[in-house]
Amino acid sequence: MELGFIGFKYSGKSTLFELLTQNHYETIRSGMTESRRGRVTVPDSRVEKLSDIFKPKKTTYANFDCIDIMGIPSGSRRDTSSKYLEAVRQVDGLVAVIRVFEGFGDDAKPVKINPIEDIQHLEDEIQFADLMVVENRLEKVEHMKLRGAPQYEKAEHDVLSLCKACLDDGRAIRTLELSDDDEKKIRGFRFLSIKPLLAVLNCNEENYSKRNEYIEIVKNTYPDMAVTAVSALSEKEIQELPEDERDLFMSELGIEEPAINHVIRAAYEGLGLLSFFTVGDDEVRAWTLHQGEKAPDAAGTIHSDLEKGFIRAEVIQYDQFMLTGSLTKAKAGGQVRLEGKEYKVQDGDILNIRFNV
Repeated sequence: MELGFIGFKYSGKSTLFELLTQNHYETIRSGMTESRRGRVTVPDSRVEKLSDIFKPKKTTYANFDCIDIMGIPSGSRRDTSSKYLEAVRQVDGLVAVIRVFEGFGDDAKPVKINPIEDIQHLEDEIQFADLMVVENRLEKVEHMKLRGAPQYEKAEHDVLSLCKACLDDGRAIRTLELSDDDEKKIRGFRFLSIKPLLAVLNCNEENYSKRNEYIEIVKNTYPDMAVTAVSALSEKEIQELPEDERDLFMSELGIEEPAINHVIRAAYEGLGLLSFFTVGDDEVRAWTLHQGEKAPDAAGTIHSDLEKGFIRAEVIQYDQFMLTGSLTKAKAGGQVRLEGKEYKVQDGDILNIRFNV
């Protein structure tokens, strides 16, 4: 999984990126733009408890990659903004970091708190970047049609025209109900507005205490959008304190859990993800899968050979396993099930893949 962090300058986007990656990242420059890439480990207490039981040689948490692009200057030309956004065309989802604190912008003018306006402005930038791609491709497709070129496909022309009409109407492509065939036709374009968008409201200390009010404001306007709130600068400063002092300061600021926990929870919700586990003496490991994917997909996530030779999956839910804390006892009690190719993996499943290649 890969997430792209987007936002306007001075939103605290890069501060949140540094907090989540623990300042472990590389900087990549391309022309006049640059981006930073890092990896985030997904905290999961279930992995810790499974590791305590199996005492494996290795414990591996799920993780995902993050890309932090340059902050978009407020009031910048849209063709300029599009260049910044090109770096996140390959990601699975977008994290829009929204400023919920007062301050100053590029022009030294005071910036008011307006999360709805900022989200809409970012959506506009994303949609404009997609519109440029759609129009360029449509022009080529229509030229092929006029020439009677064999490469012309009416199905591609139809779905691109549908996307253009949607964007012209000020709506993201993700709002369209596309068939599987339609999605395949446009998959190569990596449209930005088809990706899930997670809003992270970045508050200062004062506004963090009112975070639920701001979340509700956003949810009322964007009911289908995953939203959470953090105080990135406060947490980053707390992380620089001695470890035995961090809990006290977090408690004083009303920060009930680290930002990484609820940002990842919101990302999983927005992207429709789940975690499953493999266990044993060699390794206890968490894996990431999309909701609705089946046992062979999980096998392929572990190793391509397991998917090719998939026979059955031995399955037990984490909560059920923890009642005995032993696979041997769980099997003896008939709690471990055998599932076939049509089984949809559930969050918290512990899997053992039977295969033959």
